[in-house]
Amino acid sequence: MISAIYVILWGLFVYFMTTVVSNLYFIPLWIITGMVASFFGTVIFVLLNFPIMRFTKFDNRYKYYLSRSTSHWLIVFFMRLKINIIGKDNIPNDGILTVYANHKSYADAFIVFEFMKRPTTFTPKMGVYKLPLIGSWLKYLGAFPIDRSSDRNTARAMVDAIKVVKSGMAMAIFPEGGIKDRDDVKMVAMRAGAYRVSMKAGADLLPVSIKGTTDIKYRAPWRSTKIDVIIHPVVSYLSVKDKTTNEVADLMFKIINGPLESKDL
Repeated sequence: MISAIYVILWGLFVYFMTTVVSNLYFIPLWIITGMVASFFGTVIFVLLNFPIMRFTKFDNRYKYYLSRSTSHWLIVFFMRLKINIIGKDNIPNDGILTVYANHKSYADAFIVFEFMKRPTTFTPKMGVYKLPLIGSWLKYLGAFPIDRSSDRNTARAMVDAIKVVKSGMAMAIFPEGGIKDRDDVKMVAMRAGAYRVSMKAGADLLPVSIKGTTDIKYRAPWRSTKIDVIIHPVVSYLSVKDKTTNEVADLMFKIINGPLESKDL
C-alpha cells in the first residue's frame, strides 16, 4: 500500500509539473523533485495513521499491515535490499512464539517484517525507543524496551512483554544485545537473558539466520544488496523447558550460526 501511494504521488507530481510547464526538457528535474515531494507526501499519510496506531490493540491487523507496508517501502526504494527467504513454511501461523536472529544492521528489524506476516513486535534498546515518531510507533506495536542502565525498568518491562507474547503476538529478539561486530555476519555474543521472555511465557522459539546485512553500509542506497534469510524449524518450548537459559542460548547460537558459517549461499 505505502509503496503504491509513493509511486502514485510521484507520477502525479511529474504529470502535473509537466502539464503546467510544458517543456519536455524539464522532465528529468520533475522526476528528481517528484521523488522528494512524494516522499514527504507518503510520510504525511503515515503520520495521519498515528491515531489508529495509538488507539488499537497491539495485534490489530491493519496496524501491522501498515507497519509491514511502510517497512517494505523503505526496503525497496531506499535501502534497496533484495531479500531471498528460505523456509517460510517453518513460521507457525498462530501460537505463542518468539523469533531470534543475528543482528548486524539497523535494517534487521525491517527484514523481519518481510517474512513475519503475523503481528510481531520487537525488543529495541531504550535509545531507539526514545526516538521521535519511531519510539511511539514501537510503543504502539507493544515493543519491549531494554534499559541497560536500569535492571528494575527492564524487569518491569519484561512482565509486560511476557503478557504480550502470551496473548499470541510474536516477539522478535536480537539476543546479541546490540550490533557487536558489523563486519562479522555470525553471532559473536550470546546473552542468556534474551531467552527469559520465551521461557517465562512458555513460547516456542523460531531461529532465523540473516546473511548479507554486513554489506548494506557499503552499498545502500546507490547499489542493491542481496540478503539471504534462512528460517529454521521451530524449537518447541516443550523440548527446552527443562533447560537453563544458558543451555537454550547455546542451542540457538549453534542453529543460527550454522548457515552463516557456510559459503553455500
